Amino acid sequence: MKRIVAFISLLFINLPALADCGYDGSDSAVNVTFSSTKILSDTSLAAGSVLGVRTVGGAVATAKTFKNCKVNDVYAIIASPSVNLAAGVTGVLGGPVYETGIPGIGFENSEAIAGANGRPVPATLGTVSAYGLNDPGVQQLTVWLIKTKDNIDTSFSGKKEIAVSYRAGSVNQVNANSATARLLQANLKLGPFIYRETSCNVTPKGGSTINLTNIEASQLKAVAQGGGTGKQKEFTLDITCPDTSVGTKYTYWFNPITENSASKDGVLLNSIPDTAGGAKDVGFIIKQGSSPIVFFDYKKYTIASVKKSQSLNFTADYYKFSDSLMPGNVRAIFEIILQEE
Repeated sequence: MKRIVAFISLLFINLPALADCGYDGSDSAVNVTFSSTKILSDTSLAAGSVLGVRTVGGAVATAKTFKNCKVNDVYAIIASPSVNLAAGVTGVLGGPVYETGIPGIGFENSEAIAGANGRPVPATLGTVSAYGLNDPGVQQLTVWLIKTKDNIDTSFSGKKEIAVSYRAGSVNQVNANSATARLLQANLKLGPFIYRETSCNVTPKGGSTINLTNIEASQLKAVAQGGGTGKQKEFTLDITCPDTSVGTKYTYWFNPITENSASKDGVLLNSIPDTAGGAKDVGFIIKQGSSPIVFFDYKKYTIASVKKSQSLNFTADYYKFSDSLMPGNVRAIFEIILQEE
């Protein structure tokens, strides 16, 4: 019987001064402020960990977009003052991380021309050809603060500002930051920070691997998309907090390490290709209570006043993307990030 087994160019040429891109809308500027942000300075926290996050909508959703660019046009993301890549460090969704100038703290920002609220696309600073690029715009912009080394310089008590500008047009227009080429500018305002040596910890009860019972392919095909299969597995995350955190407000959010659906809440895609024995058109759905969790929602989930210990309960179940599913193994990974407000 068929079974599904679960395991949880750069183009260098001479360019004309005028762009051939078309534009809709007008350029926008937004502030992304990290003021009084609680930063965990614990040296045991690994480089690449998220220290803080902010999202901005509003003017982002109505920012200028470009279209029909020709081969001579470029798309660029430029930081001012210029920043260095944090060598060997990757952030959310494996994106590049850039130094802020504060030792141990870097930043990662999302794209302005690709991605969805439920699946942002990490941005890479620099210039690429705009020819053939599609710019549907985005509803929000996200900036993550990322730890870049073991020791964070907690003596830093000031402020820093970094402007990240998204531009499209001719090389001359882009380099001059002309109003024609400028699409959106995010003004990052960093600090002052509040440093914390300890914080609440999250521990999966029973271990970090969730094994679902095997399911027949025919059984999964018979279930409505997103419906319970009878093979779901409950799991619990225990949260323990130091005395210094008791009574404070915490938020938590869900970060998919492997790919998630950009349109279906709580759905993780199979990280095993069908060519490598993975099930085709099968993933997982994670629920809290009866509702699917929402990935990359940084405000939805809160604990108003944390106690010394508390628990969060979830279920994991199979999810079918179509009735053309094929049997195989299924694997996905996500994490929960807990941060003090």
